[in-house]
Amino acid sequence: MSMRHRRTPACRAVQRHHIHRCRRSALALGIALLIAGPAMAQDAGKDEEKAKDLDKVVVTGIRGSVQKAQDIKRDADTFVDSVTALDIGALPDRSVTETLSRIPGVTIDHFLSVGDPEHFSAEGNGVQVRGLTQVRSELNGRDSFSASGGRNLSFQDVPSELMAGVDVFKNQKADMIEGGLGGTVNLRTFMPFDFPGQKIGATVSANYGNFVEKWKPSVSALYSNRWTTEGGGEFGILVDVARSKLATRTDGLFVRPFFKNANNDLDNNGTNESLWLPRGADWRTLEYERQRDGAYVAMQWRPSSNLELFATAFQSKYDELWYEDAIFVQNDPLQVRIDASQPYELEGGVFKSGRLTQNGGVPMGTDIRASHRDSKTTDFSTGLKWVVSENIELSTELQYIKATTKGLDSTVALGVDVPYIDVSLGGVPSISIDETFTANPDNYYWGFTMDHQDDNEAKELAWRADLKYTFDSDTFRSLKVGVRYTDRDATSIDTGYNWKPVFQTWMRWWALPGVGPMPPINLNGEINESKIRQNTFDNFYKGGANTPGTFFAPILDMALGFPGSYDAIHAAADPYYTCCYAGSYSTTSLDDERFRNEQGEQTKAAYAMLSFGNDAAFLEGNVGVRVVRTENSANGYLVYPDVAYAQYLGNGQTEAITAENSYTDVLPSFNLKWEPSRNLVMRFAASKAIARPNFSDMQAYQVLNANVKSGITPPTDGSQLPASALDLTGSSYDNPYLEPMRANQYDLSLEWYFDPDRGGMAWINLFHKDVKDYFRRQTELVSYPGVDGNEYDYLITRPVNVGTAKIQGAEIGWNQFFDFLPAPFDGLGMSANYTYIKSTTNVPNNLDTQPVDTDGSLFGDLPADGLSKNAYNIAAFYEKGPWQVRFAYNWRSEYLLSIGPNGYNGGDGGIAWKLPVYSDSFGQLDGSIFYKINDNIQVGLEVNNLNNAEQRTIMDQNGAGRRVTSWYVNDRRFAATLRLTF
Repeated sequence: MSMRHRRTPACRAVQRHHIHRCRRSALALGIALLIAGPAMAQDAGKDEEKAKDLDKVVVTGIRGSVQKAQDIKRDADTFVDSVTALDIGALPDRSVTETLSRIPGVTIDHFLSVGDPEHFSAEGNGVQVRGLTQVRSELNGRDSFSASGGRNLSFQDVPSELMAGVDVFKNQKADMIEGGLGGTVNLRTFMPFDFPGQKIGATVSANYGNFVEKWKPSVSALYSNRWTTEGGGEFGILVDVARSKLATRTDGLFVRPFFKNANNDLDNNGTNESLWLPRGADWRTLEYERQRDGAYVAMQWRPSSNLELFATAFQSKYDELWYEDAIFVQNDPLQVRIDASQPYELEGGVFKSGRLTQNGGVPMGTDIRASHRDSKTTDFSTGLKWVVSENIELSTELQYIKATTKGLDSTVALGVDVPYIDVSLGGVPSISIDETFTANPDNYYWGFTMDHQDDNEAKELAWRADLKYTFDSDTFRSLKVGVRYTDRDATSIDTGYNWKPVFQTWMRWWALPGVGPMPPINLNGEINESKIRQNTFDNFYKGGANTPGTFFAPILDMALGFPGSYDAIHAAADPYYTCCYAGSYSTTSLDDERFRNEQGEQTKAAYAMLSFGNDAAFLEGNVGVRVVRTENSANGYLVYPDVAYAQYLGNGQTEAITAENSYTDVLPSFNLKWEPSRNLVMRFAASKAIARPNFSDMQAYQVLNANVKSGITPPTDGSQLPASALDLTGSSYDNPYLEPMRANQYDLSLEWYFDPDRGGMAWINLFHKDVKDYFRRQTELVSYPGVDGNEYDYLITRPVNVGTAKIQGAEIGWNQFFDFLPAPFDGLGMSANYTYIKSTTNVPNNLDTQPVDTDGSLFGDLPADGLSKNAYNIAAFYEKGPWQVRFAYNWRSEYLLSIGPNGYNGGDGGIAWKLPVYSDSFGQLDGSIFYKINDNIQVGLEVNNLNNAEQRTIMDQNGAGRRVTSWYVNDRRFAATLRLTF
């Protein structure tokens, strides 16, 4: 018989981590029964009453949430950290993304999309666990995803009001679903049986941004109840709904990349000096609005003590609109010079301040850009748990999930050739222009339009079954086996960015007259000054930067009016062309089959996991293996070259293609937990993990190109050049034959629960990951057929599996409530954690992906993107009587955002340059204060960005030096909140 069965009933009632206390209690209980039996019999009634009183003590609020998270961590059979909400709608932050950032080892960025350093996000966006973006997302332990081309859920889409907690698993067990190479984030909702009876809760908030100066409401409501029926067992139902709106404003300034120019003879010696001058400087204002809706229904039925069934339905909807007014340089950076008639300052030949100009003025653009996206994820799940016998337990789940997203990103721009830009660097830059010039609409012309459309859908059917056999053994606790099957389809329609010029200065002398002004704003009776507005950039940068001046830009309806507004602009421009462009514009359509890509994926997994332990040694753990087979298919298009001198290759035709790929992964795991002394826990884990490529990276779409080699003149008489005279190439960001990234990962930790009944604990966790098969673009020869039936080798650049990396570090944490302090300070508490990560990569750079400076020089080894070396959280609490106060500061150090993002790449001077851009260190202070009027009503104020944090990005250059390239400020956000609980 196992040790578990030999324990006294009192010992079996407590948790495993109190085993030391249980053994002493068992001995004391035996002695007491021998010497004090009659007395105990007399006092039995009193003891029962005391026990009932103790059962009524329920810890809630901040203290209860901390203690619950502590219990989850301590009782877990692998490495996990959690944030919980014992109170309904009371996660510590107003978005799931921000809540995740409080967990050690988890970081978020503050940009609207990954790798875009030009658009700030107030609520945060991308989630990394231990520096890796390959994070698996789950809802109640099951798949959850968005239709954005990835595999994971966009956490900002999920209403935080519906969540009971968030768990982050940092290592693997055999019974966990594969895919969490960085980690697994599990979002937990409430279930009816979580509550002893009827539960009603509601939250109402009024949200205000002090920069955008708009109020937006949030509301959520929950109803849960359970009933015991006669002969039918116990039944429970829970309904939870939420709607949250938010508005923010972000202002940003930019100093653009520096170029080495020789356009000035500053010392008048007849020779121009080589100077590092910025291309220019620009600025923008972005207003953001979102509506997040959620609905959740859960039912549980327990017809008998050994059988429980459940069914859930969950839906999240996210409607997002942001629009920006931007003024930006679109000039030739090699023509920039200093106006020596004005004061200027150089340092070692590098620009610090002065007036930038060029012949004919500096071409700039003023635009209205609007991005609107609707996303929805719907999940239906059902399952059961059946205790077949004392030793056998069976569970099974069936899930159907569907996700959709549809977006339009639309930009309409004017052009204006400003006489100069005054720039002074040092801190937030000072930027100014000739306001008299920019305030005159006659100096503007219609510049370009650019649209990007996408319409994606993904759906999945998943089924799993698990069987657990519990041994009557002192060593082997249980054997758990299971199978899982998924069938997922993803359809993506993506037009890419369709930039079309209206009038540009480089059109002069061929499409436009070479002399005279550019065509006017007033093109006809429809496209004229009524379609533009004057932007004065009021309260720019919250007054922290000089007002950059006034500009005209298209009205918002011109961007949101796509496609009709685009057709009208280009049609109005046609009469002004001298050649080539009239009638050439056509609207991109989502119905074009070239933009459509269909993918399918089936996975079949099986696992076995043995749990073991030794009570005498205070040791327990599990060892297992998971085997998973993945089969992918992708339907897309191959586009052939179309050049007159190589018609044997193709004539630009599009051919439907199908690609299939499959692979099998064997994923062993081992977890060990040891309690060498009371309240001290040591853990070790080792496992193999995978992260499959995103669906957007596995599309079957390839465009082939043919160009004559250097030194060869293309014929004009219709004759054909041999393939040996051609550069046959192709570039793609997709590869349907990608396989997963794979990693061997190890964790070792020491946890000290020095005050477990009051949330007091400290811990240190060491981790190491050996990662291989990164997704990186590389160039390789691939054969494709020509129309003549022969095979031709093309030099194709596309993502492949290549390279290795080592990621290692430490997480340190401490939680404590200071109950030992004299009143009123005995309500104080603190939570702090720190994460250190070090990475080394061995991933070869391809010629078209490696960073290159504007002078053609190369950079040394760069860190892994998205990885901060240091990050920490500090939170201070006060909870006593009716008061709950919380202040939390989150900080992360610098990290690599992207190589060559928009605004930091080009081909000027024949150099394909692309600069590495980093996010500077960033820290934000948030806080809340709540007052409990009575057991049912609580009021409070929540504040985000108390410290008015400034987000900066850094561009790296060799000759010009490393410097801040952009600055952002956004709202301090307030939420007045009322919580009702019955």
